[in-house]
Amino acid sequence: MPSRITTSIEARAGRTAFPALLSLLAAVALAMTGCASIDPDGAGADIVNQPNSSAAPGTTRTGDAPGTRQKPVPAGTTVKIGDWQVTLGPTVLNATAQVTAKNRFNDPPAAGRQFVMVPVNLTYNGPDSGTPWVDLSFHFHGSGGNTFGRGGEDDHCGVIPTSLSDVSEMFPNAKASGNVCVSVPTDQVQGGAWIVEETLALDSNRVFFALQ
Repeated sequence: MPSRITTSIEARAGRTAFPALLSLLAAVALAMTGCASIDPDGAGADIVNQPNSSAAPGTTRTGDAPGTRQKPVPAGTTVKIGDWQVTLGPTVLNATAQVTAKNRFNDPPAAGRQFVMVPVNLTYNGPDSGTPWVDLSFHFHGSGGNTFGRGGEDDHCGVIPTSLSDVSEMFPNAKASGNVCVSVPTDQVQGGAWIVEETLALDSNRVFFALQ
């Protein structure tokens, strides 16, 4: 019985403490940016590698740039975000079964929602060290224009398989992978996209990734 209680506490702590920490970091970032001009649609991705594309790597002109809200980069594209190279694989549009099977104390998604999960591959290219869940933030941009995964109680999935939040400090050239999961209203999944950005950036460096 004690072990069951402990596991339950750990599962619920993962749903509450981690989102609260992310919200705190986001608030700090907002305060640091002050009056800086940030384009919420993104300014275009600094592409390192894009499979099945003849386009040369590098940042393209704002307006027709891949990686903006109007033109998300396809899954499998590697982009530079701050000190990180980031690649998102194809999204699992309904990962509810995988998540609930991971931990018996995980709650199902709230009514009208489903768990959406994406695999993430990272390389740290900074001069010192970095920690993915501290340096980077991942949010889901729904087809209705709402964003999910920013701290709302219904947005989070609980304990997920191979969570990216389990990856600890990384040094130059280190690689890691893990999953990111967000609970999204079912009617906003199709046509949605992922937003990846530096948590404490002083300028706009967000990139939109397509689900597939």
